[in-house]
Amino acid sequence: MMSRLQETKRAYDRLTRLLDQEIRQRKGESKDLANFREVLDVAFYLLGWAQFEYLVREEVKEIVENKAKIKSLDRYAWQHLKEGIKEYSVRKRMDLIFDGNPEIRGKLDKDYTVRNEAAHNYKKLPNEAKDVSIWLQKLEDLVDRFE
Repeated sequence: MMSRLQETKRAYDRLTRLLDQEIRQRKGESKDLANFREVLDVAFYLLGWAQFEYLVREEVKEIVENKAKIKSLDRYAWQHLKEGIKEYSVRKRMDLIFDGNPEIRGKLDKDYTVRNEAAHNYKKLPNEAKDVSIWLQKLEDLVDRFE
């Protein structure tokens, strides 16, 4: 199943190609366009996170609901978690999904810190996060693992 992340990636790829063409054509006056490119990168990075966060919330909701139905002593803990799940941060929700893969979880934690810096402190993306297209594809690949 293709999520909105794939559509977001396609839109980002198309817009960056057009902007890069424009930058090449305007050699001398490309500074403004380069700034637009940085803004575009941040905007799509944040959009990708927003879409991924929604999918994480939905996946955790399903996990908790299923665990709360199991006939075991643990179900009571899952039922309590279900009652308070709205209070859980995205990072805590990612802990539930990626518990078995600390490498992915650690990378997502770093990416989420970049997200917070961009969203709340108006920072540009660091060099290691600038290939937004590849990053969006990685998020899509993670979502495919949910199913």
